[in-house]
Parts: sequence; C-alpha cells; structure tokens
Amino acid sequence: MKYISRIWQFKVIRFLSGAFASTMGTGFFPWGPGTVGSIIAAAVFYYSPVDPLVLLPPILLFGWLGCEAGRKLWGEDPSIVTIDEVAGTWIACLAAPQEWGIWGILAALVLFRIFDIAKPWPVNKLDEMKNGIGILLDDVAAGLMAAGVLLIAYLLGVSGVF
Repeated sequence: MKYISRIWQFKVIRFLSGAFASTMGTGFFPWGPGTVGSIIAAAVFYYSPVDPLVLLPPILLFGWLGCEAGRKLWGEDPSIVTIDEVAGTWIACLAAPQEWGIWGILAALVLFRIFDIAKPWPVNKLDEMKNGIGILLDDVAAGLMAAGVLLIAYLLGVSGVF
C-alpha cells in the first residue's frame, strides 16, 4: 500500500488514471456523461477487430481500477467516472444477436442505459456500496439485466429490426 501511495504522487499517474476513469474524457461531457461513455463503448464493441468476449476480462479489471482511481480523484461515485458504463454496455452488447447487426447493439445500449438509470433491484443495492467494486458492479448488474432481456427477446423470435 505504501508503494501505491508513492506512485500516486506522480502527476502523470494521476492524469493517466483520470483519463482512463473518465473513458478518455467522456466523463467531462456536460450532459449525460454516462450515456456518452456508453455510446463510445458500443461503437468500439461494434467496430472491434478483436473478439469482444476476449476483451471482457481486461475491461472488468481496468474498470475496477478506473473506478478506484476515480474515487481517489473526485470522491464517491462521481459522474465523471464513466469506465463503469463501458463495462456494463460491453456486457449488454455481448448478448446482442449477431444477425440483429447494429440494431442489436443499439438495443443493448438503450436497455443498459434504462437499467442503469432506473436502478431496479439488485442494481440499486450494488449502487449503495461505497467503493470501486460497488461503482463497477451496479453497472455490471445493469448490463446483465439488459443482456437477459436481449436473450429472452431472441429466444422468443423477436427480429433485430423492430
């Protein structure tokens, strides 16, 4: 812990941590920074040349680290921290059926934002955790709920073009 405190003293470390936590600055957007971060995540997901499932573990790990850094920089669960929205959106997009194309990604994005903003149970309970993992887990839960809705819609035969 002492070593981490020493590293944190360097301005470049704090700057890079803040850039990462705010999803390269989307958290500073004046209106709906979480939505902007989610849109960026959905676009990166859609155009990713790498299998998006392979990127999930690093996104979760760096999401947690970014949430912890955001707490150190800006306090408890600040809206500037949008890396958690990236993780939640990514999870929702993973459930979008490929044959739905861009419509599936848009549905995943919209469903994730609905669950993230409305905060139904268990999202609201996880949101009460006042640490980096809690900041991340409420968005992970919202992403899982959105993924569940997408999977149910797909199993019921809903088409990607609504």
